[in-house]
Amino acid sequence: MNKRNPSKPHKKKVQTIALSVLLAVIVWFMVIYVNDPDITTTISNLNVKFIGEVSLRENQLVLTGRDSIPNLSVTVTGKRSDLISFMDDIYVQVNVRDISEAGEYELTGTISIPTTRITVEKEDYADIPITVEPLVTKEIEVTVKQTGTLKNKVVKSVLTTPAVVITGAESEINTVGGAIAPIDISELETDGTEKVNYLLTDSAGELISDNETIETARSFVEVTNTIYDEKTVTVEPMLTAELEQDYILHTDKTVVTPSSITVGVTADNTDETVIARIDSISDGAEEYTVEEASGMYIPEESKTVKIKTDVGKRVVKELELNVEAENVGEGLTAYIFDTLTAKVWGEDGQLSADSVKATVDASGLTAGTYTLPVKIEGENVGFDGEYTVDVVIGE
Repeated sequence: MNKRNPSKPHKKKVQTIALSVLLAVIVWFMVIYVNDPDITTTISNLNVKFIGEVSLRENQLVLTGRDSIPNLSVTVTGKRSDLISFMDDIYVQVNVRDISEAGEYELTGTISIPTTRITVEKEDYADIPITVEPLVTKEIEVTVKQTGTLKNKVVKSVLTTPAVVITGAESEINTVGGAIAPIDISELETDGTEKVNYLLTDSAGELISDNETIETARSFVEVTNTIYDEKTVTVEPMLTAELEQDYILHTDKTVVTPSSITVGVTADNTDETVIARIDSISDGAEEYTVEEASGMYIPEESKTVKIKTDVGKRVVKELELNVEAENVGEGLTAYIFDTLTAKVWGEDGQLSADSVKATVDASGLTAGTYTLPVKIEGENVGFDGEYTVDVVIGE
């Protein structure tokens, strides 16, 4: 028994449908082109094309206000086939070549028809209002804006050239405050440089979504990315060398907010703290910059902390100090016959001979006479200079 081929009826059906479609298209073309009557129609929202904009730019001028041009329309007559074929090629042409100064103008336009087989019956528009502005140039700063995250990593993104030059109508250029180059760091695997398109922003940092005339020679910037290990470090407040001449910092009463920050470090960096240098004294909390150590990158959001400083007045006094020997060898005795007169710095009202301890280190010394450096111990104290004493070590 012969088996039927189930694909043959289906194939025949498809051929029939295709033939029907082809015949329908042929009939449609016959109706359009064989029976091709003259018709009259109105075309609205005509495009406007300006002639001579190059001449404007040569005079440092630029055309603006295209969006405010009112609706233009024209009524035309022609063969149906011609109107279908050339509908999109009918526009209003305006010549701006002779304009030499900035200002507002009303210019007469002319209808451009692509074929003589179409005639104009009625033009429905008045003079066309346009604005001509000075063409200006401005240099703006581009800022990298990272998006996404990279687990346990901190990425440093640096622009090769942080400024770009833009050109456009004065009113539009004046609204530009800068630009951002967004870069997604979530997929980074290695250090490298890439090209990133930048977006214009206004003075408030908001994106400028529309502009009519702004141009630039380069729409991208180059961004170099360096990947660091993520690490949390404690912020240590310190006075500048200038302030340390007059003040003593009470570190236990000085409040740093935040007390720790997230930074990026290289493999050889072992720092557990970073310094925030206090360069002014005030009653309230002030913002200070955190110092970046070698092998470290501090992201922009972590570069500053607020510090409420607590200090005391620093004074220098001349004190008579008894010096003690430490770490004297077993069976030996150290003799220091004279007191030490030294200039000592400390906090006003708390500095006295009783508040400090002066010592020398006799580690490893045998019997004999030695001149040893003196060190001082105490809270917020120190020598204003370097001092030594003679020490006799005997058995």
